[in-house]
Amino acid sequence: MNKTPVYQFPFEYAYAHDECAQYNASLSANTACKEAIETAIGKYYADNCLDASAAVREVVGEFGYDRTLFVLASAIQRMDTDGRISRKNKKWARTIPIPAEDRKRAYYMVTGCHPGLLDIFTNTARREHLLSLPLKRADIKAEASRILGQFREAAEPNSPNGTHFMAQVSPDFWARAKQKDHDRLMGMLPFASLSLSTLNGHKGIYALITRDEDRSKPLILRKPSVRKKLQEPPAAGEPKASGQNRPASHER
Repeated sequence: MNKTPVYQFPFEYAYAHDECAQYNASLSANTACKEAIETAIGKYYADNCLDASAAVREVVGEFGYDRTLFVLASAIQRMDTDGRISRKNKKWARTIPIPAEDRKRAYYMVTGCHPGLLDIFTNTARREHLLSLPLKRADIKAEASRILGQFREAAEPNSPNGTHFMAQVSPDFWARAKQKDHDRLMGMLPFASLSLSTLNGHKGIYALITRDEDRSKPLILRKPSVRKKLQEPPAAGEPKASGQNRPASHER
């Protein structure tokens, strides 16, 4: 089922393009995925609590994220007036193209579980999918901007010992980030004393700078080329640089 591509065109298109076999295979897989979602929610719901992560892993392991999210979006589009589905999930579902005939015939309506549990399952599926995606430059820039904003908002150093300004790195960002992403984040924040570190008594990873840093400086969005750096005249009394020094490695 995981290897069956999601066919996103209506039957009329499939018929006209001699793709009925692909259409039918995708339809069967989508229906099976819908049933698997209902089964997983029932399996992992106990004592008024849903282990949504386990339920999502089971379904995604068999059908993949593309099909699981397609089926969820199709089901939620049919539940647009149901107050038990969150607005953010309804808004997300409307961004997923679903053939009109699928919505009309309700092939994938998830009816075997409570809508509130379906909403929780959808939240988890969307978040787990996001965490599986590599970070883009825009994601790193957004996180750097958020951290810079937190540094600027603090009136006084807010680290436990009162010597540094600190801002927590987004847990979702950190979960997705690889070493090159850590380096890019560090490179965008314009502080020589910047480090990324854990803190005793605090969960997560924090960005820290010393209290004497100029927090009004903007982000560094493009690193100057080595050639341009070498062409710049040296400051009075300084020897001409032969290259650009890298910042010291940061704590974790």
